[in-house]
Amino acid sequence: MSKILEGPIINSLDKNSDNIVIFLHGYGANGNDLIEIGKHWQQHLPKTLFASPNAPFNCEWGGNAYQWFDLTSIAPEKIGEGLQKAGPYLNKYIDHISDFYQIKNDKIFFVGFSQGTMMALHHLCKRQKRCAGLMGYSGLLFENQNFDNQVLSKFPITLYHGKQDDVINYDFTLKAYTKLKSLGFKVNYDLNEFLGHGIDENGLKIGLDFIKKTFYV
Repeated sequence: MSKILEGPIINSLDKNSDNIVIFLHGYGANGNDLIEIGKHWQQHLPKTLFASPNAPFNCEWGGNAYQWFDLTSIAPEKIGEGLQKAGPYLNKYIDHISDFYQIKNDKIFFVGFSQGTMMALHHLCKRQKRCAGLMGYSGLLFENQNFDNQVLSKFPITLYHGKQDDVINYDFTLKAYTKLKSLGFKVNYDLNEFLGHGIDENGLKIGLDFIKKTFYV
C-alpha cells in the first residue's frame, strides 16, 4: 500500500479555495523547491491553494533530496519501470488532496518540472477523472506499450523547454506535442532559445497566464 506523500502547502489568500495547483518537482529536489513559485503566483491567484509533495523515494544525494524514480539509467525500459512504480503514490496523493479539500479533479491543475513533468504526462491522462490542466517544464512523454488505449481523460497542456537543455533535450517536448496533438489533446508548446534545464521568468509568466485562463477567466 503506497503512503500518502507529504510536502508544503500554501492556503489560498481567500481562505475558501476554489481550486488547487499541485507542483511535481524534479529529480533530487523536494516540495520546497517549486512551492516558491506558488508564493510568487499567490497574489494573482487568490482563490487557489498550492501543494507541493515530496516525491516518494529518497535520492542517493541524501539530505532532503527526493526522486520519483531512479535515474541511474535513462534506458526507456528503466524509465518505464520507474514511472510504473511511482504512479500509485501520485494517484493516491491526488485522491487524498481532492477528498480532504472537497475540490473536484477538474479544479486541480498540475505544474511539473523535469521528472515531475514525466510523471504528469504519463499518469494524469490515465486517470478517469480529468484534471484542469498541466503546465510541463523541461520534460518528456514516456509511452508504454498500448499507451494510446490507456488514455482515459484529456485536458489542456502547455509545454515549455529551453533549447540549451543538456539534461533532457528540447526535442522531447516537440515529440510530446506531436503525440498529444494526435490523441486529441489541446496542447501548446514554447521554446526558449537560450534557456538550459530550468524555468525562467518567461516560463513562469506563461504558466501563470495559463492557470489564470483556466480558473479565472
